[in-house]
Amino acid sequence: MSIEIQGVTKVFGDFKALDRIDLTVPSGELVALLGPSGSGKTTLLRVIAGLESADEGSILFDGEDATTRHVRERGVGFVFQHYALFRHMSVFENVAFGLRVRPRKLRPSREDIRERVMKLLKLVQLEHLGKRYPGQLSGGQRQRVALARALAVEPKVLLLDEPFGALDARVRQELRSWLRRLHDEIHVTSVFVTHDQEEALEVADRVVVMSGGRIEQIGTPEEVFHHPANEFVMHFLGNVNVFHGRVEGGKAVFGDVAVEHGETATATRSSEIEPLDDEAKPAKVFIRPHEWDIAVYRNGRPAMEAVVIHVNAAGPVVKVSLLSESGEPVHAELPLEHYRSLELRTGQRVFLSPRKVKVFFD
Repeated sequence: MSIEIQGVTKVFGDFKALDRIDLTVPSGELVALLGPSGSGKTTLLRVIAGLESADEGSILFDGEDATTRHVRERGVGFVFQHYALFRHMSVFENVAFGLRVRPRKLRPSREDIRERVMKLLKLVQLEHLGKRYPGQLSGGQRQRVALARALAVEPKVLLLDEPFGALDARVRQELRSWLRRLHDEIHVTSVFVTHDQEEALEVADRVVVMSGGRIEQIGTPEEVFHHPANEFVMHFLGNVNVFHGRVEGGKAVFGDVAVEHGETATATRSSEIEPLDDEAKPAKVFIRPHEWDIAVYRNGRPAMEAVVIHVNAAGPVVKVSLLSESGEPVHAELPLEHYRSLELRTGQRVFLSPRKVKVFFD
């Protein structure tokens, strides 16, 4: 079932949580609402579910206006961050609950309920734990039970609010991969809220980046990461180095380096720029840590000089903290094998050349 959000605004007192939001989620798509605390993502999810009412705008399901429908009439399944399981009920009974409380005319038979619950427990890989109680389960297992319970009522839309936020990093990683595989199997239209950019980029078909109650950018994980629409998206999605410079002669200039800004960066010395008639425009130059080339000797390429301050070589990607000649902190990342070939050490002077930059005007 498709979801269409048209001009939705929600205000709490003097705080505008949502400011004329427009968003379409095609049927069967898995969409992440990504943003910092207070960006409006959870409020938007609750408005879609019917747990909050919009002050302005409309919510359409499959083209039909659902704005005034009660939450029970919207056909949504909701998974909360802290599971909201019934502690006095077994895993089986938690999953069966939504089916058992249906009106008598709509309630499946006892045999049908058992068959559906066992099928769902198998789907979430918990069929052997049906008789246990929530207190006897790990956090990851409880979250799977919560998801099975939401799916038991056969929702047309699945909504998840920070579903893995209460779990430790290892379990979160496992459940992210599992949720992606599960969605590929059941294809229910799904929207999940997260503040974890890695989670959104790994799991979602499309990412909606939000800030201050507005949508900053909508796109595939690749689009929002590699082609950010503005400074906020660039900052929010991963680490980034920021330099204050200018655009002159068609190139971005910062320090002694001038680069073509765009998909690739060809560095020249700033003194070699041919000025145009237009005046130089102040700009910010953004470079992600993995987009640096590091050399231990001058190799003829214009480069920024820097001193190695700290090296974190734990893992396949080595993180290097440096201090530029002008006193600005610089962060770089490089593969472990390349780091070993350079033999970097603290206090060493190196030369940095960017492979790709992104420029936003001040």
